[in-house]
Amino acid sequence: MKILLITIYAFIFALNLASAKECIYTYETKPEESKYTKQFSIDTDREGHSVRIFSLESTYKDKNKNCEGLSLVKSYNWGYSDYINKNGPVKGHVTQIYSDGSKIFMTFEGTSQNPGGSKNFTNVGFVKIISGTGIYKNISGYGLNKGEFNPETGYSSFQFTLKYTK
Repeated sequence: MKILLITIYAFIFALNLASAKECIYTYETKPEESKYTKQFSIDTDREGHSVRIFSLESTYKDKNKNCEGLSLVKSYNWGYSDYINKNGPVKGHVTQIYSDGSKIFMTFEGTSQNPGGSKNFTNVGFVKIISGTGIYKNISGYGLNKGEFNPETGYSSFQFTLKYTK
């Protein structure tokens, strides 16, 4: 009897895995779509070292659809960075809102660099999908991002790729 129950549970588990379709969704955040709504930077006791917090809001004009046929409408990013000469780690939280009102909640982590003192910073990082609402209630996954930004001028341009199952 135990073997029969284990076999049934294993079969149900395998069916659930097989029915979970993986989605890979790539989108861009263009400079004209993003705006720093708040940011504060505090210089520390070391030259060139500062700690920064920020809030970035993006409203997407491109209606690129994901695997569920939905488009990303808005995202909110809240983060903090720890820079030495404008190079260092950045972490934070993201809420994405899709065209049907569903949301995806994520954390992000990355490294920012200002190579050669260029005008814009580069950033490479990853996101972890934490949870969601609506159609994304049971979502799990991760993503990668890369882009350029400049907190002094407000410039922000990124490309994201999310890989998830629901």
